[in-house]
Amino acid sequence: MCNAQKLKHVIEDDYELFCKNEYSVLKIDKSVKHGHFKSTWVNGNPRIEGHYEFGLKDSLWTYFDPYKPIVSSRGYYQEGNKIGIWEYFDQKGKLLNRYDHSINYLSFTTFKDTVATRLIQTADTILEVKMERAPIFLEGETIKFRILQENTSYPQTAVDANIFGTVIISFYINVQGEAVEYEILKGIGGGCDEEALRVVKLIPNEWAPGIFEGQLIKSQIIMPITFTLN
Repeated sequence: MCNAQKLKHVIEDDYELFCKNEYSVLKIDKSVKHGHFKSTWVNGNPRIEGHYEFGLKDSLWTYFDPYKPIVSSRGYYQEGNKIGIWEYFDQKGKLLNRYDHSINYLSFTTFKDTVATRLIQTADTILEVKMERAPIFLEGETIKFRILQENTSYPQTAVDANIFGTVIISFYINVQGEAVEYEILKGIGGGCDEEALRVVKLIPNEWAPGIFEGQLIKSQIIMPITFTLN
């Protein structure tokens, strides 16, 4: 019985993410989170609030901006998966995207695509087309570029060899909104190619898949990562 489970309250400092987490675990298995979860940044601002049901995210979860005590996204989980309508906000608290994860339906977005054509992939072919809707990073372009900027390191090998330039990374967003098939389209060497690929893979799988001819479609994202010597 769920209510009969004995719990142990845990408070831990995460020195890698600079936050403090509070939650409960099952006494019989301390690897299983169960009940309310709360995380705060070192400055005391909220980071995450939610609920675990035997180790899986469940019920309402709210995520906060890392620099301001404002909501960045909120919605419901069921058995560890996002369900229903989620809302995503910018750094001023304004709505960016509203997406129903249960039926893959984007009812609102502020994203403006500036790419004329993209590659799409079906079971038997790859085509370059003008899409009805490009794949959209639901957390917003600012968050995406912040992840890249804050996590990219200049390899010392490249610095010593005076290597600079732009690495081009390609990946696809499948119909489930997941990033797959990463590839280095253009490299510059000196460890920059590997570093660019690593940091692009840090972007969370928070995508609304693209649409072509009224159907969700697997489509390509091109991501340039520039290394500039000061």
